[in-house]
Parts: sequence; C-alpha cells; structure tokens
Amino acid sequence: MSISLILFLVTLLGVDGCRLSAAAPTDATDVAAMQAIAKSTGADRSLGWGVKSADPCDGTWSGVHCDKDLGHVTAISASRAGLKGTLSGTDLVNLRFLAELDLSFNCLGDDLPILTRPLNLLTNLNLQSNCFQIMPKGFFRSFPFLETVVLDDNKVIMGDITEVPPCPALRSFSANNVTIWGKPPAYFGNTTLFPALERLSLARNQLWGVVPPSFGNNTNIKFLDISRQDDDGYTGKFTGRLDFVLGMTGLVEIHLAGNTFFGPLPNVSGLVNPKVFDAADNQLCGPVKFPSGVTVNVDGNPKIGKSCP
Repeated sequence: MSISLILFLVTLLGVDGCRLSAAAPTDATDVAAMQAIAKSTGADRSLGWGVKSADPCDGTWSGVHCDKDLGHVTAISASRAGLKGTLSGTDLVNLRFLAELDLSFNCLGDDLPILTRPLNLLTNLNLQSNCFQIMPKGFFRSFPFLETVVLDDNKVIMGDITEVPPCPALRSFSANNVTIWGKPPAYFGNTTLFPALERLSLARNQLWGVVPPSFGNNTNIKFLDISRQDDDGYTGKFTGRLDFVLGMTGLVEIHLAGNTFFGPLPNVSGLVNPKVFDAADNQLCGPVKFPSGVTVNVDGNPKIGKSCP
C-alpha cells in the first residue's frame, strides 16, 4: 500500500475506524438570538460581538461558549464587559441549550427577563451589580431548573411573591441589596418548593416582621444571611425571637446582625455543625453559651449577659 494511500485513509477515518464527524453548523435560531442580544446589551460595541463574524460559535465572540457537535450556544460569560442596555426575554428564550449566563457587573437595566417558555437547561444565572428594576411575576417559572442565582446589588423591586413554582435543583439564592420588601418570604423555607436549597442570602433589603418558628424546619439550608434590613421608618426590620434557628439543624453560618430580634440567645447545641453565629446589633439577652469552635458576634446587644425579662 502506497504512503499516499495510507495518508488518505488516516485523513478519512478516525483512529477507531469510524469517519470523523465535522462540527455542526450553528443553529440559525441561536445566531439570530445572539445577534439581537449583542445589540440590545451593547456587546456589539464593548466586546465586538458580530463585528468579525455573524456566527457566535466560531470563536470570535468573546465569552460565548458552544457545543460544536450540536451547533448551539451553551454558556455566556460577559462579566465586567461594559454592557449597557437591556436583556430581552424574547431573545433569551431562543437559546434553548443555554446552561450558564453571567452578565454580572455591567449596567443592564429595565425589568428582569420573563420568557414565553422556560429555559430548561439553564442552571447558573448571575446578574449581580446591574440596574435591573423589576422582578416580574413568573420570573421563577422561566428558569425551573436553576441551581444558583445571584441578583445582588440591583435596583430590583421584589415585593411579596404569592405564586412560586417548585425549583427542585436550586441550591443557592442570593439577592442582597435589591429592595425586597415585605414580610419574611416563607416560601424559601418550604422543602416542597426548594428541597435542595443550601444557601440563602437576603441581606440589606426591606424585609420586616417576625420570622415564623417553623421557617426552614428540616431544610438543607447551611448558610443564612438576613442581616441589616433597612427600616423605612414605617415597617421596621426583622423582629421577634430566634426560635426558628432551632429547627434549622443544618445551619453552619447564621448572619442576623442589624435587626431588632429580641429574647434569649438560641441554644444551638441541636445544630449539626455550627461555625458562625453573627447576631450583632439586635435586642437579644441572656448568657452567651455556644459550643467550642463557633465564631460568635453579639456585639451591640445591650442586654447580653443580663437575665431576660
């Protein structure tokens, strides 16, 4: 067999004797959606999306990742990219294979996107530090299989949400400083709606009222931060006793500082592995008794060490 014939066969066949497959062409719907997103977010100007090529999967679109075998966009990473504009649900909904979306630390505004049909493959959503203003009803229904959500430091107004669909895979939800207002959002402590939730951060919002003793009972929540709610002069902050802590046996870190909780410090001996207890600047009372190895901050509680009424 001649050398030229051998080289031809090696080129034609894979090492296992199978024909090598070429990358699939990028799906036309993905191409149109990404071109629209490039314009609406300003990524065509700040990142040059679409300048060299209209194909988002040919390697010229910075931060865009694709499954070359399927020809679909699977991830967008454009943090700190100088984006200015809006993110339209009408465009986003057409990226059916999108699994990760990170547009954090930009200046995207208007409402958070709501989709006409859910993105069932999206697992990670990070929109931290933008200028989004409203979380529309149905937001959670647009992304039913999210695992992590970060919405910190937006102008989002997230009022009482009465209709929350199950999010079976959600492990981490962070919405610090986004103007969530109202009574404690009990649905986050519901194991039917959020059975996998491990991290919940709702600090520096406008939440107020008594956290029910049943909140979070038998959940998997390990990290809880509901510290430093903003008192608008009318509703106050979180208040009441810390009885709810006793039922959250998986808690490792507890951040409750800067509210108006009162009553005795909770007995955390029933928690499996407590490491941090921060309840500074409240109205708590009684002796400070925690297992060794727990970092405790109860500064700013004038009645600590004194008997409770």
